[in-house]
Amino acid sequence: MLEILNKVKENQQEAKKIIFTASVEAEKIIQGLLLESKAENEEAFLAEIDKAEKRADELQKSSSLGIDLEIKQILSNAEQQAKEIEIKAKVNHEKAVNDILDMIFNRREKK
Repeated sequence: MLEILNKVKENQQEAKKIIFTASVEAEKIIQGLLLESKAENEEAFLAEIDKAEKRADELQKSSSLGIDLEIKQILSNAEQQAKEIEIKAKVNHEKAVNDILDMIFNRREKK
């Protein structure tokens, strides 16, 4: 009976060693998987950042094109208004000259 108890005790100690070794190996495997997962997540994160930066560049280019078109439209409108003002100024100048000439000639006729 003592021999059987000693054998059971030895088997229990052997089982504890196996469990401990398995736990250590499982922890190593878990750590390895965590590192792999972390690397994969980091790669995915960097890929998302890269996509976001490219999209931001596209939006900036698009915005710049829109602004350029708006600037061209504003300049075109300003040029058109300047031409209209120039025409009105020329008409007003001609009218003023004619009014002055009329005043001069009318005064001479009155004398």
